[in-house]
Amino acid sequence: MSISDGGVTVQNGAKSSLVVEVKEKQDSDLILLELKGALQNQRVEVFSQRGDGVLRYHGRMCVPDVGELRQHILAEAHNSRYSIHPGATKMYHDLSIGRMV
Repeated sequence: MSISDGGVTVQNGAKSSLVVEVKEKQDSDLILLELKGALQNQRVEVFSQRGDGVLRYHGRMCVPDVGELRQHILAEAHNSRYSIHPGATKMYHDLSIGRMV
């Protein structure tokens, strides 16, 4: 589809703010900087960098131990509507409120 045909091409260029923050802070973590260097010299195989430049271990983002980033991620996951804790009624409560809306 093109503009001359009356169509519109849309590309989603949005990136997760979490991924951007992890990428920025990876450059402040000395251990991760060493791993990035080793990756470029092909001395490690379990680490990778995709097109976004974020260092990953077996496909999972390496979260640097810089500032409060790890605590921020844990708090966000813990407070998510979709988090489930064994023995807790949070999911039941969230679902029952969802039915009322």
